[in-house]
Amino acid sequence: MNSLLLNAFFDTVNFGIGPIVTYIFIFLLVIELIYVMAKYLRSEKKN
Repeated sequence: MNSLLLNAFFDTVNFGIGPIVTYIFIFLLVIELIYVMAKYLRSEKKN
């Protein structure tokens, strides 16, 4: 019974939660990259 519960938990994390967390992380990284690029492209050089 213990191995059945552990296998169910592993399958849930491996096939359910894992990809969702990965996609959210990639989405946030893309947003951050766009924000940083826009910030540097709009900034003026200070003398």
